[in-house]
Amino acid sequence: MNDSNDKKMTDKKADSTRNKVVKSPEKTPSSSDNEFLCPCKKYIGGEFSVGCDQCEKFWHYGCVGLKGLTEEMGRLLENWLCPDCFKSPHSYIESDNEENKALRVIIKEELQLFAPKLTNSLNNVINGSTEKTVNKAVHLYSEVTAKSQKKVIEDLSTAQASENVISKVQTKMHTDAYERNLRKLNLCVLKVPESKKDTSKQRQEEDAKFCLETLKIEKKDFISCHRAGKPDPEKPDYCRPLIIKTADDESVNYYSNHGKGWKESSYWINLDLCRADREIRFLARKERKKRLDGAKKKKVPTATLR
Repeated sequence: MNDSNDKKMTDKKADSTRNKVVKSPEKTPSSSDNEFLCPCKKYIGGEFSVGCDQCEKFWHYGCVGLKGLTEEMGRLLENWLCPDCFKSPHSYIESDNEENKALRVIIKEELQLFAPKLTNSLNNVINGSTEKTVNKAVHLYSEVTAKSQKKVIEDLSTAQASENVISKVQTKMHTDAYERNLRKLNLCVLKVPESKKDTSKQRQEEDAKFCLETLKIEKKDFISCHRAGKPDPEKPDYCRPLIIKTADDESVNYYSNHGKGWKESSYWINLDLCRADREIRFLARKERKKRLDGAKKKKVPTATLR
């Protein structure tokens, strides 16, 4: 029994979602009884119409304060009520919790603002100007609901944008963590002349000899070394960074002076940092230099004190 009820509710929800937004009908010889025609009775080419979740009538976006929204945005509206059904808000409030009480207060305040204008419009209807006053009443309703409806769409768009930003940040953090883990035992030495030997094996042997003899890295702490990046034919004098892999954390801390850098035979031995960590250190140095420059400017010159 419950399964059949759930199926009916699912089917009903699917049907309402399927026909939530339609292209407004064009005026044709047989369009007088079109079920998607807006109550304003006007044919507007290229306009979209949204269906009421209660009476299932379709209304032009522009007639109910939704002008400017796309077809996809209109489909995101849930439990949307047209001007006719909006006048009986208690019919769709099932429980009397605090949230619904607050909702009734807001709706009541909006209707109080709307009621005097609606009364005048109804008086004009009696005098015979039916079509004009109906349009006026619809536009007055749209003024009341436009802000709240558009705010719903803006909040949804903001939430979607926030999810995309969070996803990109998480991906970047995971990438940085992976790079950091790969480089945690590496040292980096800049401006080391590259060997001119013919084979890569011979050039690598020259670099290893440089690490052991010039940089004085002990053989038990040395695992391997390589050059970062590819040679640039347009920059023959450019020396690629020399990356040295050490045996353990103790070795990498010792030869890099615990990350502060160590100068050996005119070459600085530093940690092999990932791009994110390099940028952080660059910004830290830039900020430190800015503070030092500011402190120097605040000092009063000796000549002004005399």
